Amino acid sequence: MRLKALFEAIIGTGKIIVDNVEFDDENDKIYIDAHPYKKERCRCGICHRKCKGYDQGEGIRLWRCNDIGSTRTYVRAAAPRVYCKQHGVVTAAVPWGRHKSRYTKAFEETLVWLTLHTSKSVVAEYLRVDWHSVGMICDRVYKELDINPTKRFDNLVNIGIDETSYTKGHNYITVILNHDNGKVIWCHKGFGSDVLDLFFKALTPEQRASIRCVTADGAGWIRSSVERYCPNAERCIDPFHVVQWATDALDEVRRQAWSEAHREAKKAKDSKVKDAAEKQKKATDLKGTRYALLKNPENTSDKQKAQLEFLAQANPKLYRAYLLKENLRLALKAGPDEIEGLLKKWMSWAQRCRITVFRDLRKKIKKNLTAIIATARYGLSNARVEATNNKIKLIIRTAFGFKRTDNLIAMVMLTCSDIDIALPGR
Repeated sequence: MRLKALFEAIIGTGKIIVDNVEFDDENDKIYIDAHPYKKERCRCGICHRKCKGYDQGEGIRLWRCNDIGSTRTYVRAAAPRVYCKQHGVVTAAVPWGRHKSRYTKAFEETLVWLTLHTSKSVVAEYLRVDWHSVGMICDRVYKELDINPTKRFDNLVNIGIDETSYTKGHNYITVILNHDNGKVIWCHKGFGSDVLDLFFKALTPEQRASIRCVTADGAGWIRSSVERYCPNAERCIDPFHVVQWATDALDEVRRQAWSEAHREAKKAKDSKVKDAAEKQKKATDLKGTRYALLKNPENTSDKQKAQLEFLAQANPKLYRAYLLKENLRLALKAGPDEIEGLLKKWMSWAQRCRITVFRDLRKKIKKNLTAIIATARYGLSNARVEATNNKIKLIIRTAFGFKRTDNLIAMVMLTCSDIDIALPGR
């Protein structure tokens, strides 16, 4: 390999002329003096059009390269400025680096690839850069590689919508996924109809018309936005969320039953009634039934089965709530031909059950009945979106949090979208 080809491989581009290489033994650094080919000079740093020269800028600059062994390596070159008709006076483009960056493209792409597979602190220590620079570099590389984000909106048929929190408190990002390829197509800070409207407004009328199914939970802001922009699309509510509604209602009934039993036990103890100890035991037993109630029957242990038998005698109302939850779960497992009849039968029972929270749940299911049936008809679920949310939370934990939401969104799109990041030279 020729010496020129070696340094071109280190810098990451062949559009340069290497003038000299200096070894700084005292500081353990290598400087590669280089300049671009003539046809690559005097180009705007933003749009890369040929422009008139303006001045010599700030003189000689350094761009950090990938290390040679354990020795830091830099490209050393002039940084003149040019006058662009569109962008004004800007620093001239160089083939090895991005605009407003002190790192070579190969260095930044190596850093991004490592960041996708390990924590920012490890990457910062390994490449010897500032921790805060890692996020900014990822954001810069993402914006350059994602030159045509609207291309992801072509030929959309089945999409999933959900929100996920990224810090303590009510801080969320909205994530939209293409079910047909499992890739994230859009991500934005916040949640609600105003945020989701931004996505639909970015689509052309033809792109909105091509959407057939939208999977989501039962959030009203998703429903209203979908009905406004994609009136012909069918909403699909994942059975997981419907069962979660039922388990939340069941847990509410259990808490009310325990609170009532505990109050009676305390009253009996204060009044020194003979069966005070028995009432206290009943309250304690009720408190310990949570996992037996929330588990599927096929997964319950012998002890939990005994607890359910105890409930059937001790608290018929709570046991009836448990049966309502189980019947709803089984109805949602039915095929597209049977699910509507089973759900209507369940709603009829819930209307007569005399349990307030389940009567409220019946109203909620009736309101979303079409979306629940559509899920069974099309065989779609929000599982991929939930899996993506877990991956996003892993990204956040691995990075030990993000100071800027833009950096988080960049990492989400680099990891979960169709952007391909490869190691330089591979």
